[in-house]
Amino acid sequence: MLLAGGLLLALLAACATPPVPYLLNAGDALLPPSPDPFPVLLALGDAYVADQERTAAEAAYRQAVTVRPESPEPYLRLARLYRDWNRPQEGLDAVARAGERGADPGEVASLRSAFYAAQGDWARAVGEGEKALALRDDREALRLVARGYLHLEREEAARAAYQTLAERDPADAASRERLGFLLALADPIAARPHLQAAATPFAKALLAALEEREGVDRLARLGQAALAHGEPALAVRALRRAVALAPDFADAHALLGYALEGMGRYEAARAHLETAVRLAPDSPLARSLLGLYFLNRGDPGAARPHLEAAYDRDPENPALALYLGFLYADLGQYTVADLWLGEATRLAPEDPKIREAVARFYLDRFPGDARSVAAARALVRLTPDSASAHALLGRALLLAGDLTGAEEALRKALELAPDLAVAHYDRGRLYTLQGQEEAARAEFTRALDLSTDPGLRKEIENALAGGP
Repeated sequence: MLLAGGLLLALLAACATPPVPYLLNAGDALLPPSPDPFPVLLALGDAYVADQERTAAEAAYRQAVTVRPESPEPYLRLARLYRDWNRPQEGLDAVARAGERGADPGEVASLRSAFYAAQGDWARAVGEGEKALALRDDREALRLVARGYLHLEREEAARAAYQTLAERDPADAASRERLGFLLALADPIAARPHLQAAATPFAKALLAALEEREGVDRLARLGQAALAHGEPALAVRALRRAVALAPDFADAHALLGYALEGMGRYEAARAHLETAVRLAPDSPLARSLLGLYFLNRGDPGAARPHLEAAYDRDPENPALALYLGFLYADLGQYTVADLWLGEATRLAPEDPKIREAVARFYLDRFPGDARSVAAARALVRLTPDSASAHALLGRALLLAGDLTGAEEALRKALELAPDLAVAHYDRGRLYTLQGQEEAARAEFTRALDLSTDPGLRKEIENALAGGP
């Protein structure tokens, strides 16, 4: 890697342009000497992208812009970089400049579609995706358009798009499971071959749901399976049918409200959740989901009666104890919150999701507190091969001032997952505390290269700028 970097430096030194930063970590591609720095800079950026050194790739492409400002190519490569880096606004800016300079309209539309989707603007995402498909054969654009149709509740269009994807690539499990779901809403027999071919956990759950007797129960099971596998837009399709067939089906209303909340349709979600509670005031499901809705909206006072009522009817449910812990913390009653969090771990001592939620709660609310360290250690004991668990422990120890313990936990996290951005970020913070500024900056840069989380990115950028 250093050899390639040195050769590229030499090539750039022979060109009439200043060298791009970060050249010492270029990829392994060897380029012939050229008096034109433009292709060298593009190749250098590509080499950095291949190594996930995105900050350096960005700098190389930006340098290429200064060498040949009329070319669309550096802007297209920046746009692709920002797409994979989850930086949609910068991506939209780059692709706009590429379009102004004559870039292929099909690729411009495809990239715009991806950026609008990342921003949750599904109407624009579908519009741009359809433009791209009118101009070229673009399977990724078709996948994105199919998802967009679901979010826009254009069910027939989504089914046709997934049908096309499945026909083009019968091994495309994701498309076949979604096609199977949409077919199962009205024609379970047609759905089965696609679900059997997909053979994913989601597809298997849907096949199990199809064993349910016909009618609203099957639709509710399909919706529940979709929710369990992170597919609220699909769940809405089944659950809308269920409540249309059985307007008094309280659990279907509750699940539909939860699915709509997952799609960001909060007013519609609340209406269905409140309908569910009105129809079945003693339903733990309806009460808990309405309570959680209010808790997520920052209204613990409105959440309290519903979560308490749900717990009274289902006292062995650890999730309800966990939510009550969060509730009382939001109400400022931290001693009571501690009791409920302890109850959650008592009810589910071997559940890593409960343990992780408790550890993150203490880290967020009481950074440096011994409770956060204890909760993170419990999670590591339960999941010793989890990189995120070790990273969580590393952060807890770092905030508690145990730098030696933090260094060991973060080392283990990165041994298990070398590309875990948050662990690189926290190791950079550790090195800063130890006065190792150069090592810290390297870790912060690596974290920035790897992170696709906008919140974490802001923290990393602040650290690189010398913030607290």
